[in-house]
Amino acid sequence: MRSAERPAIAGAVESLLGKTAVIWRAPEFGLSAADRLIVTFSDGGAAFVKAARTAETAGWLRNEHRFLDHLRGTGLAPEVQGWQDDGTGAPLLVTEDLSAAYWPAAGIEDPGEGTSTLWRPGDIDVLRRTLDRLRRVPIAAELPRTTSWPGPQWQRVIELAGRLADLGVVTPGWLEANAETLTTVDAEADEALELDAHLVHGDLRSDNLCIVGEADEREARLVDWSHAGAGHEWHDLVQLLPTLQLEGGPPPWQVCTEPAPLIARLAGPSLQRACVSTQPDWLRQVFIDLASINLTWLAVVLGLPSPRPDRHPSG
Repeated sequence: MRSAERPAIAGAVESLLGKTAVIWRAPEFGLSAADRLIVTFSDGGAAFVKAARTAETAGWLRNEHRFLDHLRGTGLAPEVQGWQDDGTGAPLLVTEDLSAAYWPAAGIEDPGEGTSTLWRPGDIDVLRRTLDRLRRVPIAAELPRTTSWPGPQWQRVIELAGRLADLGVVTPGWLEANAETLTTVDAEADEALELDAHLVHGDLRSDNLCIVGEADEREARLVDWSHAGAGHEWHDLVQLLPTLQLEGGPPPWQVCTEPAPLIARLAGPSLQRACVSTQPDWLRQVFIDLASINLTWLAVVLGLPSPRPDRHPSG
């Protein structure tokens, strides 16, 4: 993308930082409803830019800036280089460029199938240490709860039992037979869990993180803090583990078996998403796989029979 296609936000970044933009390009991967750009300046420096396009993305961007500002100097998130927001228009966030870092989500090319996530040896351990550090970050007073904390899920999941059985996620009759246990554990979550004591990222997955440094000095940087907020200390880990198994990581039940109400509540959305037919086939298959993983995880945690007797969990 050159001067003939110069985006307006490149000029806005120049004004904000007092630098001259010479190259600008869209990131090669990642998902966001906001405008995103990597800008290189005449002094050789570079920055990553996000600009809101709608009222919703403006709210997300303001939330992200709030948390990046809170996390300055921790090494857990990209550092803020600039922020523009008059409270009425479209906010503009400028952070350090992490293009040179290792991004697991861009790890390996599959001919004809896009890019597959590739975790190098030791990367998952680095991420686990990063989450341990995040859990120790002091939480701001009166922090709103993360928007990724869902309401009760399992009554609706039970209503979808037939469709989930047709998809091969669960043996016919299993959800109905265990409905009382599942809905009870789900209903306990809001009262039984300490949901406001820790800062959580709220949308942790492989395309929202990168690894910087070499060998024993590697660290993870978490990006896209749009859904960050207060939550349970294990929220990010529980949200991450099912997708991590799809990418070569350990089964969730080998890593975490409590608290059951947290696991149950965060598992619910994937089972419902598996039943949505108006999405690309590849994405629906991802949610079907995640639903199967989450259901097996819950069965182990709650001591229930396997939801798919032909697939016994290992470990």
